[in-house]
Amino acid sequence: MVQIKRETKKALLLETEDGKTFWIQKRWMRDDGTLTPKGLEALNAAGSDSPKKAKPFVKCKFKDLREISEKAIVVECFDGSSDILPKSQIRISVIEDSLLMPVWLAEQKSLQYAEKKIWIEDE
Repeated sequence: MVQIKRETKKALLLETEDGKTFWIQKRWMRDDGTLTPKGLEALNAAGSDSPKKAKPFVKCKFKDLREISEKAIVVECFDGSSDILPKSQIRISVIEDSLLMPVWLAEQKSLQYAEKKIWIEDE
């Protein structure tokens, strides 16, 4: 029914007969190769073409944006606040001089941002 395609210390990448792949925790596969209820849940989620879940982002207008490494940038806002952000978590709009960052990240940083949430689907 499922075949192990890749294995890490704690997880397995499985492939179904129809070619769909999904990750499970190793403990969700029994020694005899059958899946536990959690493993079956992951299999069913992979089998269904359910839409990706959207995540909330907020918009931050910036005065200055500069790269400090290949993985991080420094953002300075119009109110004088500035902070370091990971490139992997933001989306930049050069046209509007703004960026979108996840709500969870915005709450941890000292940047000025809009309260309105923008919902973006996972890529």
